[in-house]
Formats: sequence, C-alpha cells, structure tokens
Amino acid sequence: MPDEPWADIRGMGNRLRHAYGRISLDVIWNTVRDRLPSLETSARRALKRLKADRE
Repeated sequence: MPDEPWADIRGMGNRLRHAYGRISLDVIWNTVRDRLPSLETSARRALKRLKADRE
C-alpha cells in the first residue's frame, strides 16, 4: 500500500499515544470520516492480493 500517507498515519498514532489530552475531537472525527474509508479500501485490496498470491 505504497500510496497511503504512512507518515501521516504514524503521526496520528503518535499524537493519540502521547498527546491524547491535547488532540481535538474534531480532528479525530474528521480523520475517521474522511480518511479511514479509503485506507480500509486499500487494506482490503492488499489483503485480497495476498490471499490470491497464496492460492
């Protein structure tokens, strides 16, 4: 999944782990609403490809 914004994903994880008291709920909600669906689609595609390669 090289087209995904991995630096942004890692950055969000770091903020959630280390600055959770300072992160805006709007930022979290907007990320879930706007960015997570495309990440899920990409992950499902990648998993399908891996499964097909094993068969």
